[in-house]
Amino acid sequence: MKKLVSRKKFFVIGVLAGLLCYCAVFAQKPELKFHEDGTFKILQLSDLHVQHLNGKSEKAINNINVLLEYEKPDFVIITGDLITLAPGEAGLQRIFEPIIRRRIPFAVTWGNHDNLDCGWGDKAPNNNCDMSRHEMQDYVERQSYNVGFRVDGLNGESVFNIPIQSSTGNKDAFVLWVMDSGSQSTLAEVKGSGWITSEQIEWYNRESKAFTNANGGTPVPALAFYHIPVPEYADAIRSVTAQWTGYKLEGISCSAMNTGFFAATRINGDVMGHFCGHDHDNDFVIMWQGIMLGYCRFSGGNTTYTHLDYTGGRVFILQEGVRKFETYVRLRNGDCIQRVSYPQLLKKIED
Repeated sequence: MKKLVSRKKFFVIGVLAGLLCYCAVFAQKPELKFHEDGTFKILQLSDLHVQHLNGKSEKAINNINVLLEYEKPDFVIITGDLITLAPGEAGLQRIFEPIIRRRIPFAVTWGNHDNLDCGWGDKAPNNNCDMSRHEMQDYVERQSYNVGFRVDGLNGESVFNIPIQSSTGNKDAFVLWVMDSGSQSTLAEVKGSGWITSEQIEWYNRESKAFTNANGGTPVPALAFYHIPVPEYADAIRSVTAQWTGYKLEGISCSAMNTGFFAATRINGDVMGHFCGHDHDNDFVIMWQGIMLGYCRFSGGNTTYTHLDYTGGRVFILQEGVRKFETYVRLRNGDCIQRVSYPQLLKKIED
């Protein structure tokens, strides 16, 4: 009888130990936090257009590895158009592997090509994507070091906020707003690119006010990331007085509808900058109505177009407790260009 009890105890202890290990794994969700010196670094990648079975994608994967080695960021945000041909999971795995291997927290917002038809519609090739947007988000949420989880009940798979804790860990010191700008217009009478839906904006307004209230009535500094530029990008670049720097080698393929996300962020007073991808030949930043609008440098390979000399990504240096940040483009060849700060855009910072 004693031996039986002993075995039962051993079994129970083993089960409990297993549960503790299991819980520990899930308790290890990465926490974003400012360093003791009050800084936090973000690397933005965009428009990778990876095709797993196409050797032309190697340039995109190499670009990811090179930028991660140069910058050693605290967080990586990928703003859409990750894969454009099946097999989808294998393509996503190639993108995430360099990030996960370095144990860097990351998140994804989807682009117009991240769909079953890869954004090609009726012109989709026979071996088009084999994953829906929902399946792609499910796959991302199963990955270690992912910190972007969809908000149930909202229109859009990649809609969430990511707080960054203060260096002391006692409050939310910064917020990253990640929105889903869709693919193509969902209205028969409206042609063109998709948009951030009014439902997403209503959610943002509620959450933004909650962060402000928790911060004693002061808006928490923030940045917003999505794939397709909002129409204000086009308004800003047409202005003769707006300050801007960087490359604009193609037109702005903005959302076909202005649903008011930029206006909401301006009114709420928390978001200092909006950053997108989508237009591969643009990497400029421009000041518009007190907010910086910017593009990521094209980060992909030779599976799609670009006329920029080198691929790269955009880097952000956040500062705790102040409404300031620095941003610059890091190129695959190691060069650092277009280093500017918010809110004084044209006062370039010396390396």
